[in-house]
Amino acid sequence: MRLTQHKKALALCGGIILIGAGIFAITGHSQSTKKAVAQHLNLYETATISSLDVAKITDSVSGNTLSQVGEGLYRLNADSQAQNALATKTTVTDSGHHYTINLRHNAKWSNGDPVTAQDFVYSWKRTLNPKSKSEFTYQFANIKNASAIAAGKKSPATLGVTAVGKYQLKITLSQPAAYFKQMLASTTYYPLNQRAVKQYGRKYGSSAATTVYNGPFVLKNWNGTSDSWTLKKNPTYVDAKSVKLSSIKYQVIKTSSTAYNLYQSKRLDAVTLDGEQTTQNKNNPNLKSLAAGRIGFIQYNEDNKIAANKNLRLAISLAINRQQLADHVLKNGSQPAKTFAIHHMMTNAKTGKDFTTDAYVKNTADYNPTLAKQTYQKALKQLGKKQLSVTITCGDDDTTKNVAEFIQSTVSSKLGLKVNVSAMPFPSMLSNVSKGNFELNLTGWSMDNADPIQSLQILASTNNSNMGHYDSKTYDQALAKSEGKDALRPTARYQDLLTAAKTALTDQAVTPLYEARTNTLVNPKVKGVVYNKFNGSPDYQHAYVTD
Repeated sequence: MRLTQHKKALALCGGIILIGAGIFAITGHSQSTKKAVAQHLNLYETATISSLDVAKITDSVSGNTLSQVGEGLYRLNADSQAQNALATKTTVTDSGHHYTINLRHNAKWSNGDPVTAQDFVYSWKRTLNPKSKSEFTYQFANIKNASAIAAGKKSPATLGVTAVGKYQLKITLSQPAAYFKQMLASTTYYPLNQRAVKQYGRKYGSSAATTVYNGPFVLKNWNGTSDSWTLKKNPTYVDAKSVKLSSIKYQVIKTSSTAYNLYQSKRLDAVTLDGEQTTQNKNNPNLKSLAAGRIGFIQYNEDNKIAANKNLRLAISLAINRQQLADHVLKNGSQPAKTFAIHHMMTNAKTGKDFTTDAYVKNTADYNPTLAKQTYQKALKQLGKKQLSVTITCGDDDTTKNVAEFIQSTVSSKLGLKVNVSAMPFPSMLSNVSKGNFELNLTGWSMDNADPIQSLQILASTNNSNMGHYDSKTYDQALAKSEGKDALRPTARYQDLLTAAKTALTDQAVTPLYEARTNTLVNPKVKGVVYNKFNGSPDYQHAYVTD
């Protein structure tokens, strides 16, 4: 899961944190019939890469990049199902507590070293080591001793993972999960080349030159802050013969009109559209509507006296017309969010209802301006104030700023609450939020796979991505049950997750805004791109350009 920038951006990204997700464009240069078609794509993102170190990545741009230059045990297909990548055979025993995974013997790093089981062991222990300060240690919670290691209570050496020889991995879980194999496809679980990490030290993953690769592509021309970079086909990739593209060039474009103008002038072959552009192209046969697998929301810094007031948070939520936000601001197929989850993650086995329907709590994520005003007056009285002013931070891309300005306008007019908008480059926003330098933050969260735990887990009091510092025993206990004794009991687990979701809504731990979708125009000459149906993430491993 990543904080995402908007496309947005959440990465709101982004990522998730973010609002942010990347935008992309593709260029195929037509050639004469006597020449082969240039296998080159031009893509874009709304923010630069922050890191390629698996222990440090928190945003969607960096995660998407790593998924192209790295390779894990599995890759998710279009249906979010895990397919073998470096894994060749997976055996699950002891009621889901033990995984034995055999690896390919011919995978190599770009520095020539073989990719081995020990590379996974080293990577996971390093991420969990408190010295790494990783925000994604919670993803390992199912593995034996992982949480204790992340908390500094046990040595990384006690982690329930071992390498048997060079090409077999054994994993022991303390908390079995039906979705564990899908989790292993996440970039957080990617291996690391220990020799390279020791060679570059703290600089590992901070530039193209201080990173090694084992995926379809290698990164070039990224110095850590570059607004453009290039992916080149990796000649040492284990499936290099299947990679048809020779290169992919990225540039950062924050303004949707700029990207759209480049598309219209045929200098780009694909562009992700904003609301107005989507309306203009609703009948265009080259328009793709993609699920984003992301929820946009407001998070609150509960270490801040003003933002910590529950009635203030609830008043803000009730003052926002989410349908108007979706229809008149985003205008890209996004849907109003009823809870801190998105559709098609889980259904009620007895009724067939979607999880988001069952998790709904009246007067928490609804538009009710009358109740909003009453609730706001309670907040003023509790805070001993006659009027209030708050600042909402956000990314500086067009879509995110538009959402922030909509919230500013509607909340100010309905409540009389003054809302200031502080837009900044995504990395700066992420840094400020991570340090607690915010009151309200407009962001988003991208899901790695289809399960409500993907979003709900970041509100656990011990989660490193819980940047608002929400703390509820009821919530934590419900999540613990869903991942513990009820992990392999679908009906009981469903109820646990409902309890957590309803508790978060009632407490207004965050204010859910919308379930994101993206609309993209793609040149039909570009083939073979796999778009994940759950979150729309593009995979260019088998992409190519036709004449």
